[in-house]
Order: sequence, then structure tokens, then C-alpha cells
Amino acid sequence: MLIPLSSDYCHLPLSAKPRLMVVIDTEEEFDWSKDFSRSNVSVKGMRHIERIQVLFDRYGITPVYVVDYPIVSDPDGYSLLQEIHASGRCLIGAHLHPWVSPPYVEDVSRYNSFPGNLPAILEAKKLSLLCERIGERFGTRPTIYKAGRYGVGPHTAQTLLDQGFEVDLSVCPYMDYSNEGGPDFSKNSFTPYWVSRPRLLEIPLTVGFSGVLRRWGSRVHRLASLRVLESCRAVGILARLGLVNKVWLSPEGFVSSEHVQLTQELFNDGLRVFSFAFHSPSVEPGNTPYVTSQQDLNCFLSRCERYFDFFLGKLGGCPATPVELRRDFSALTT
Repeated sequence: MLIPLSSDYCHLPLSAKPRLMVVIDTEEEFDWSKDFSRSNVSVKGMRHIERIQVLFDRYGITPVYVVDYPIVSDPDGYSLLQEIHASGRCLIGAHLHPWVSPPYVEDVSRYNSFPGNLPAILEAKKLSLLCERIGERFGTRPTIYKAGRYGVGPHTAQTLLDQGFEVDLSVCPYMDYSNEGGPDFSKNSFTPYWVSRPRLLEIPLTVGFSGVLRRWGSRVHRLASLRVLESCRAVGILARLGLVNKVWLSPEGFVSSEHVQLTQELFNDGLRVFSFAFHSPSVEPGNTPYVTSQQDLNCFLSRCERYFDFFLGKLGGCPATPVELRRDFSALTT
């Protein structure tokens, strides 16, 4: 997806309450350090999804579970979600992991793990079959999409429009996956924008820079990340000194103080839409590098709770869904 024109960006009024959207990449368990494999389809960790859903319920948050093919192909993956969805406590979107999604015709490789790298016909067919299966499990086809590995490509936007999607959540600001053959989001920001007004809205992840030099964060962080500076750990030094810290609004790999600082600074700059995201396997120890023990799980859940306390309490924010945000932005442009 291309970087939008300035006229395509979406802004809520500064007087509006900040909105918090929660997105869960709901997927199979696999070793992130190993090669991709079509045999990695275990979804047993979803038996424990209530560990996080109970927090959402407590705070009145309606999360979006973007689900992939293994999730909707195994009762372990979809049974509890069906109950949560039927009671109106969540939304269901689509999440395409090509290597475990039929038709299985492409080579399994790192390059092909980004769905946008597939031929347009194959990307569309895999997504269509996924949506059919989601419709069978949850009674309706999804209108919210998040590409596996943030892997949008040159044909993704048209594919989403052709298949009736209304919101995309794939853009990962200030990240560059081109060394693996993936997309380069280094020039994208966290501000929502219309991909096709008023049909398809992009709501990026909230990834940004905090610290004294944050206004130049992208440039400074990119320079500090150069290979020649890796040995002196320039990125970590800048973060510890409070100069520049690139933070994802996620409980995976980032702590509560980083979430709060980033959110407060972006709010002061005028941002009113925030996206908090993580992977479903993290609700069970041993499935992701972020949660390897019961202590890690306790910290993970605590980070979520502390952030919700801050956002919905001190910051005066409110929960929102992609559907609600699209409706609000549509009203502002009519």
C-alpha cells in the first residue's frame, strides 16, 4: 500500500476522547526462529484465550481477533472464540499466513511468507478460502484484514476492495522488512488514512518514537541501527539516555512505562486513535519468545492491565473498534 496523500489522512478533533483499539493476531504456534512449515498448525494455546478476554470484559473493550486458517480449522482454535463472538464480546477479522493457507501451490519460503508477494490470483484465492471458512465458523464473512507478517503488496488493496473488506490493519509504521523481501513501512506513520475513500480505511499499528529527540526519531534511529554501530549498541544507549526509543504499543517486548510515555507524547501531538496489539500464542507460556514462563505471562497480563488503567482512566480515553472508527471517519468526510 502506498504512502497516502496528506488529504487522505484521518484525524479526530483534538477535543475528542482518545480511542483505543485492541487487535490480536490469532494464529498457530510455531518457533519464530525456525523456517516456515506447513506442518505447524497447532492451536492448543487458544484453550486459554479467556486469560486475556476476561481483562477485555472488565474494561469494556471489544477486541478484534484476526484469525488465520489453522485457527478456523481446529475446534481448539475456534470453539471459545465462537462463544465470545456470539455474546458480542469481540469482532472477527482475517489474518492470512500463506504457508498454512490453501491452496498449497507456492514454495514455502521466507519471501512467500509475505502474502503480498504472491501472484495476485493466488493471494486473492487464499484470502477468499480463509474468508469462506471464517463465515462458516462465525456466521459472517470478515470485513477487517491484517496481513500475516504485515505482508501487504502491490495487489493487496484491490484484492481487499474486491472481496468487500472495509478496514485494513496491516501497516507497521517505521519498520522495514525489505531485507527479507517484505514491505518497507519506514515512511509510514501511525495516523489512519483512506486507501480508497470511503470504502477502505487503513488503521496502522501504533509504533512511534519517544524521548527528547523523538521528532527526529525515524532518522536518528535509522542511523543508530546502521551495522557499523551495532557493536556499540547505539540503539539501546539512545533509549536508556531518554533520547530516542522506538516503541510498539504491545505487551510483547515493551513495558508499561514505555507504553504510557509513547501514548502521552503522541496524544500531546494530537493523535486520537491508538492500536494495541499482540499475538494470541502469548497467552500460554512457551509459544512465543515474549512469554516463556509463568512469570512472563504474569508480566504480560499486568502490562495489559496497567495500560488499560492508564488509557481509560488517567488519559480519559474510551474503547473503540475498527468498525466504529471507520464510521466516525466517514461521518467527518461527508
